[in-house]
Amino acid sequence: MLNETELIIYTISQIRDKAHKFIIAELKNHNIKGLLPIHGDILYVLFSHKELSMKDIAKLIDRKKSTVTTLIEKLIKLGFIDKRKDVNDKRSFIISLTAKGKSIGGDLKSISKRLIDKVYQDMGVEDRLHLAKLLRKINSNIM
Repeated sequence: MLNETELIIYTISQIRDKAHKFIIAELKNHNIKGLLPIHGDILYVLFSHKELSMKDIAKLIDRKKSTVTTLIEKLIKLGFIDKRKDVNDKRSFIISLTAKGKSIGGDLKSISKRLIDKVYQDMGVEDRLHLAKLLRKINSNIM
């Protein structure tokens, strides 16, 4: 039988699954239809940067451009983002939030805060910082 330290990837996977379920339930509670947790990465970088190329989004969220393209097409269909040709590079597109996309910013921030509060509800600042450091180290070890 595996011990606690050997189950770290399994535990991280369980945390991710529970976080996704929490986010999906919260999106439903806020009447935000069609969004999935994976869309949040794209929306987050757009809230921070206003507009970005698809290549820059892929780099910032550490996903393949083909994956980002599929996610962006879904967000366009849902009316949360727009895509336009880059005037400086005709092969590229610039992605930005629509009014509908901007309007859910407060809800997404609230959902994120609730999740973070839930995750860290019984952890002090020192433990949070230590955990974050260790998880970054694990992440860099397997890249």
